[in-house]
Amino acid sequence: MLLVAGGCFYVAYRVKQKAHEISLEMKTDATPYTGRTDPCLLSSSEVGAFLSEPVEAGESRGNTTCEYRYGSGGNRRLDVEFTWKGGAMAMKFAHGMQHIAGVETFTSVAGIGDEAYLAPGGSALIMRKGDVMVNINLQTSGLSADAAEKIAAKIADRL
Repeated sequence: MLLVAGGCFYVAYRVKQKAHEISLEMKTDATPYTGRTDPCLLSSSEVGAFLSEPVEAGESRGNTTCEYRYGSGGNRRLDVEFTWKGGAMAMKFAHGMQHIAGVETFTSVAGIGDEAYLAPGGSALIMRKGDVMVNINLQTSGLSADAAEKIAAKIADRL
């Protein structure tokens, strides 16, 4: 019975050790964000200038997403999603998935935040600055990658 109990403690110890190793691999030295967690960092006029059309005021959905409506009668929308804490780990995980598959699916975008990528098929632009990750959904918005890059750069300047 002591042998079985000892075996259980050893297995639990190994599991804890492996979890710690994985945690260290995923650890980043990203600076935690201490500012205001308002997802509508940009005004409607700023977003409108990047889109070259009028934009309604951004509407917060919780503290993680800002929805901007634009187009004829506000029938199109742009969602900008924030991961305020743990964004560096989320970015590392999302970008790391391509290495598991062995295919380069993200395109690096230089000069925006600490790192930025255009997702497969131009479906999104993800940007990280410090421990904050920003995801601009290009599928639902119909935005060009160029407009998304300008929006992401402006957000990075504000973080």
